[in-house]
Amino acid sequence: MIDIEKDGLVQRTMAVLSNVSPTTVSRYITSKNLRPLDKSLAKNQRFSISSSREIIRNIAIKEGERILKKKFVFYNFKGGVGKTSMCFQISSHIALMGYKVLIIDADPQAHLSTSLGFPSDNNYLTLYDLLIRGELFEDVKREVFEGLDCIPSNLSLTRLEDDLAKSGDKLTKLLSYFKKIEEEYDFIFIDTNPTISLLNRNIVMFADVLNIVCETQPYSLNGLKLLLEDLDKFYLHTNVIKRDINIIPNKYEDRASSSAEAMTALRDFYGEYIKPDFAIRKSEDINISAKLGKPLAFFAKKNSIALEDIVELLHYYLSKYTADGSE
Repeated sequence: MIDIEKDGLVQRTMAVLSNVSPTTVSRYITSKNLRPLDKSLAKNQRFSISSSREIIRNIAIKEGERILKKKFVFYNFKGGVGKTSMCFQISSHIALMGYKVLIIDADPQAHLSTSLGFPSDNNYLTLYDLLIRGELFEDVKREVFEGLDCIPSNLSLTRLEDDLAKSGDKLTKLLSYFKKIEEEYDFIFIDTNPTISLLNRNIVMFADVLNIVCETQPYSLNGLKLLLEDLDKFYLHTNVIKRDINIIPNKYEDRASSSAEAMTALRDFYGEYIKPDFAIRKSEDINISAKLGKPLAFFAKKNSIALEDIVELLHYYLSKYTADGSE
């Protein structure tokens, strides 16, 4: 595991996550007499994950806040669209804000687990061990940092499909298992594999919200129509209520005509599922983040468009799926 506890967050980044001024963060730190990490420079002091979570939670989260929908899935039949990156960034930054988060890697390729710092050569327990072998949740989950737990993945997860097919509750096994466990968390995020599989059907049944990550390229748009049609047929066949859908345009390039054309098509045909006037812009910071095994907040510079876009999407989700105590 990569040790990110020593890095901490600077006040400027905490202010961005909290959507307040740096002065507000500074005043809270002074009022609570919080101390920075020992090795911090006076000019750019960093605070521990524990202190950062406390600061942001008390500044940004309203007292009595209710979470309306907590189970978010990042989904697409097409690989390489960036769903793992989006899952990694959104889940880790919500955890840094002070929420208690569980993230589940449901892809045998385990790219999300790698981004979270789990070595690929270690045989961690996975969803397969949880759902089929009866391992205890406490033995399967791993702490990434305070507030963020993970069920990692590896190639052993490929065995899950056959066992689900033989199960009497092959479409609801995940939903049934996590019914009690989900009460322990504010949010649960799942990264899926790019296939139509029984595991993904289980995940769709479990989800409150499906986040469909779509590259702003013609080939990605071609598959989007089929994906949405497949979901409609699945909901009809299983007689369940449709889940909320968010389409996340990704890897947008300002100067690329193909990106502009793709965004126009997305707005014209799927505008109801898209945050208005928004796309995740293509940025090397996203790739660096995955390589380092650290969320953007730990290293991104002040002018990082990647952090700016992730935080905007994060606040959009929080405004959409939480309510204050007066509502």
